Amino acid sequence: METMLPKLEARVRPFADASDRPTKLLAFAELLIADAFVIKGIRVLKREEPGDDEPFVVFPAEKGKGSAADRWFDVAHPVTAQARAAATELVLERWRQAGAPSARA
Repeated sequence: METMLPKLEARVRPFADASDRPTKLLAFAELLIADAFVIKGIRVLKREEPGDDEPFVVFPAEKGKGSAADRWFDVAHPVTAQARAAATELVLERWRQAGAPSARA
């Protein structure tokens, strides 16, 4: 049985680092779910593997505290593979529409 996903919309802001330091960050994104809920802090990153220049999407996470200081914990993320695929595809589509300046470099 296929699950119906709520309406998704994404806003993407390409990232331009004026410092000329190397960075994997290409853009920041927000995901609006059913015109009622927003997830901020989504990032579009470039891969470091040679020959694979397709960017990927990372959902917000925060660094642990105390004895878990070496781990990262999800703040918000899709629960199903279908939801993750739909959200990732939409964010990357909007990133490309925004001009994807680092994608052309």
